[in-house]
Amino acid sequence: MSTSLTTPLRYELLAEVGEGSYGKVYKAREVGEKHRLLAVKKFNIRGDASETGIPVFMIREVALLRKMKYFNHPNIVQLLDASAVSVGRSLDLTLVLEYIDQDLSTYLSKVPASGLSQDCIKDVMLQLLRGLDFLHTNMVLHRDLKPENILISSHGEVKIADFGLSRIYTYNIALTPGVRSLVCPVRRTGLKTAQSHMQSTGSQKLPPPSCFPTWAQMRTTC
Repeated sequence: MSTSLTTPLRYELLAEVGEGSYGKVYKAREVGEKHRLLAVKKFNIRGDASETGIPVFMIREVALLRKMKYFNHPNIVQLLDASAVSVGRSLDLTLVLEYIDQDLSTYLSKVPASGLSQDCIKDVMLQLLRGLDFLHTNMVLHRDLKPENILISSHGEVKIADFGLSRIYTYNIALTPGVRSLVCPVRRTGLKTAQSHMQSTGSQKLPPPSCFPTWAQMRTTC
């Protein structure tokens, strides 16, 4: 049985670009007039899907991306299609997103030894902050902001991606996700607020490509 949340997109897979514990990510091209590039995330939930269900992080990511899709914010990666197919005792979930060719880590690895210009750093940070402001205005906390989840296109467009750990804001949210060296001190106490989220953004400053600062290294400037 197959279900889709939108009119299904037709596409051809071009190359595998990533792999995780639940599935793979592919670069694809839309079939039709647009021929636009797409990012296709394919998840496979093995076992009896009727008993185990879809993992919570997948449901959360689809729900939040669908919510934000209607605003089409330029600094949030856009969900184009989501579908689920039941195959025997397993379930295949597919997310189709706009394709961005690199993340912040890859972007920084290409920066010359002299580093980025101040104007470039300001532009990237401004776009990132605009994306976060949009999320916070809509009561969404990303909770896993790191270089791998910040995408930068060849045209310099910055987009926040991967909402598997995100939450709709409440006063007290359990657990502290994220990479510890990039988690701000306030969040390590267990408090999750928009303020702590903005502090985490400070650790995404654009340094020389060989050195990404931790909170311990940045405590004198944050």
